Amino acid sequence: MSRALSRFSGPAPLPRAFALVCLILAALNLVGALGGGLLRLGWGALPAPLAAQALQGHGALMMAGFFGSLIALERALALRRGMGVPLSAACAGLLALAGFWAWAGWLWLLAAVGLLGLYVWAAYSRARSLPLAVEASGALALVWAAAAFVLGAPEQSRWGWSLFLLLTIVGERRELMRLRPLPGWAAQAFLLAWGVLGVAALLLMGPAPGLGAPLVWIIMGLLSLWLLAFDLARLQWRSNGWAGHTARCLLVGYVWLLAAALAGLWGQGGAGGIAWHLLWLGFVFSMVFAHAPIMLPALAGLRPRYSPWALLPLAVMGLSLLLRSTAVLAGHPNALAWAGAGHGVAVLGFGLIMGRLCSSTSA
Repeated sequence: MSRALSRFSGPAPLPRAFALVCLILAALNLVGALGGGLLRLGWGALPAPLAAQALQGHGALMMAGFFGSLIALERALALRRGMGVPLSAACAGLLALAGFWAWAGWLWLLAAVGLLGLYVWAAYSRARSLPLAVEASGALALVWAAAAFVLGAPEQSRWGWSLFLLLTIVGERRELMRLRPLPGWAAQAFLLAWGVLGVAALLLMGPAPGLGAPLVWIIMGLLSLWLLAFDLARLQWRSNGWAGHTARCLLVGYVWLLAAALAGLWGQGGAGGIAWHLLWLGFVFSMVFAHAPIMLPALAGLRPRYSPWALLPLAVMGLSLLLRSTAVLAGHPNALAWAGAGHGVAVLGFGLIMGRLCSSTSA
């Protein structure tokens, strides 16, 4: 969506300093989320009083604070308006770390509504499209997640955040597929999967969550197979430079999405289950590793030099997820703690590698 919207002639681009401030605040949310996750696994990663706060809701910090602000920032820059949306999402995370969880929840809800409003504005002011509608439905899922968080329904929040990220990513990839015509049946299959996912979300919110949950996992699995079959990444994974890097990360992420769906159907989708971590850490962070070299120039004006070392965090994340899954199934808490450390090393290591590649380019 952002590439298409960035071509419109409207207000002047938002100040670069604004994007940098939002990125820094988003990074603080990410650090708090990682610290909380490590604390849950037995590592003393943060000092008091931040430790107790990060431990209480590290998932909320990651999903609503980090990803909510990051995705809203990309939309605000593309549309050249709505700077309060990513700022609200990021500042809410800081409020949460300070112990003001009620205020943070309401601010996250406000930011989610603001993000949905940006999509609505784009639809009425620019061109309507299926990818835009898919991404807007992701923002609607974020509103659901934030409202559930305010109401104290963590299971509902978990589903809402997951669908927010899934639909945002799938919508972005569907837009890029316009560059290569799809078979008619494949386009219809995508539309059907999107519709069924909406029905499943309604079931999760209504009286039949037991039916909605497996339906979501099934659609996630089918979407992963659809992406593996039709995404442009399958044609680019042997390319040199960042194009090949992005394609390889995407394909690995789609495999993690399939694994998450299978784990969820197998019954490993409880509050701390394997499925959620395969989805959030495997699939979603593979997307982050894939798109960071593309988004950094747009978000912060940074153009990283290519290096094959940028794939190392993808491998570390994969190995640590395999260790985590094995530890959960075998009941080895010590191995689980080391797996969590591996997740943190992968995420923070990627940030350090990209920072180094950016600094070497500017030098």
